[in-house]
Amino acid sequence: MTGGKENKHILIISAEPRVLAEIKSELMDHFEISIAGTSAAALTAMEMYDVSAIIIYIYDKRETAFSVFTDIFDSASSRNIPIKFLTEKGNDEDETAAFEVGAVDYSVRRRATTKALVERIRLRINASERGKKQLNKKNMHSDGNIESTFLNNKTILVAEDVELNRDIVAAMLDEVNGLTVDFAVNGREAVEKFEKSPNLYTLILMDVHMPVMDGLEATKAIRRLKCENAREIPIIAATADVGEKEIKLCLEAGMNDYIEKPISYEKIIAAAIEHCQFNRTGSPL
Repeated sequence: MTGGKENKHILIISAEPRVLAEIKSELMDHFEISIAGTSAAALTAMEMYDVSAIIIYIYDKRETAFSVFTDIFDSASSRNIPIKFLTEKGNDEDETAAFEVGAVDYSVRRRATTKALVERIRLRINASERGKKQLNKKNMHSDGNIESTFLNNKTILVAEDVELNRDIVAAMLDEVNGLTVDFAVNGREAVEKFEKSPNLYTLILMDVHMPVMDGLEATKAIRRLKCENAREIPIIAATADVGEKEIKLCLEAGMNDYIEKPISYEKIIAAAIEHCQFNRTGSPL
């Protein structure tokens, strides 16, 4: 569905009544909405409704926001409900903390970009619904690291033209046992590498703005290929511009999702877990 209200229930949590009212107003034309100002109210709403996603808004009282999240995490996790953090002013410390406690998304709230927020929520809900079919304990290693299961013996293709950024991604992912990272320095090289070995890659992380061929054109070219896996391979945009227009262009090009630059380990792992849980036949990876 690209417009209108969906039969999905979103729970918005914030200690700021004004913010609750504003976000509810922005989203009520697209989803069923519940709001909660405390952890107790949030847990009650989760019992009353079939919640598809939770948004936690971090304002000045960031410690309170993280406390609320901790209180509801067990219940949300057991139901595989995706939790997204929205913040007034993002910072690296809060972003890292959000992913560490289990959030699947973290972004700065930008007014007048409601469509982009709605699309981002839809992406997370869709990924969560796919994940409910296969996120069970037998697929996890004894150390409990989900990334160890999904990325062991896998190869990710990263298309990035800036050498420093490639080095950063390589260093981030070096700690994932069994994961191989292959790089392309522009979109054309990414297309050529995928066409040569279409079954090698589990995920493509595609920088949007690159020379020779940008990420949008490269994604379109991959989707047009006749080779196996061309339409199924998850392609994740990497971009510093997460405005409504940019997101729309990425999705129209055939990308499955996007992560905001600067890229972090947590963002890559979250995207991989959400989008690489199934192979082409629908079997757990």
